[in-house]
Amino acid sequence: MRPFSHRIVITLKGALEVTHCGYRCPNLQCKTSARGYRSAEADALALPGFTFGLDIVILIGHLRLARHLTLDEVHQQLQEQLTPQHLTISRRDMYLFEAYCSLLRAASQPSEDLEFQAWRAKVEANGGVIISIDGIQPDRGNETLYLVRDALTGRLLCAENVSSSETEIMKRILSPVVKLGLPVLGVISDAQHTELLAVAQLWPDVPHQTCQFHYLREASQPIYGLDRSTRKAMRKTIGNRLKKNRNQWARHLRKGQEQGAVHAKAEREQLQVLSDYADGGSTLPSIWRAISRSSMQGLQLTTPWKKLNGA
Repeated sequence: MRPFSHRIVITLKGALEVTHCGYRCPNLQCKTSARGYRSAEADALALPGFTFGLDIVILIGHLRLARHLTLDEVHQQLQEQLTPQHLTISRRDMYLFEAYCSLLRAASQPSEDLEFQAWRAKVEANGGVIISIDGIQPDRGNETLYLVRDALTGRLLCAENVSSSETEIMKRILSPVVKLGLPVLGVISDAQHTELLAVAQLWPDVPHQTCQFHYLREASQPIYGLDRSTRKAMRKTIGNRLKKNRNQWARHLRKGQEQGAVHAKAEREQLQVLSDYADGGSTLPSIWRAISRSSMQGLQLTTPWKKLNGA
């Protein structure tokens, strides 16, 4: 395995540090040992050589063409969305609208174009194409731009902006790829039902794999829900014990202060330390959430909370 690239991609959700890796079969006797496999998920984040992500490019196109905003107004709206992420975009970056227009023209490249012919030669060397289907929606309720790529070469095959994702529309989106007449080695997409049906009807004998990113994200949902409920249960159990102990210690402290006995001074200091310890324990979930990069914080909190409970 070797890295294809390492860069920062700015998206509407924040800045991402992306290491784009690929691999080849290490067996030199394998007939596909010269074929390089790319990350479809990394390709879907941004266009080659672009710092701003595809979601920003598509939002610019939507604001310009669908809402008929001027480029100055588009820039203002984008900056408002990026400010909470502590990111900026300059007025000169509105050239991204041209990139959006290029995406929509992607399917119209003539077959006699020299670049197109060079790409076909790469496809023949690879034995065909692996189709990657990715739908990007800048804002919920807006149209979705579907991008179809060759996952082996990274080339964009076609793009179309649609307001519906029905099976027949998905087949229409994929029709330029069918017209290329190239061998299809496999298809990668998310688990959207209409995409599955469209691919099954167009290429019934071709392997179709759900995108690993989406697959693993969906697979993690049950354990994530269990982790969240476990975290709440632990917080409630420990929290109740801490509250009970804090109240008890507070009563002892008030009693000792009222008595004012000299011999009770050491005891009051110990009770104050215990009270501060309990206060610190009650903030453990918030502190851990701030410093932990893992979403499974309930699992990570089990050991610290067991130690706190034992204390």
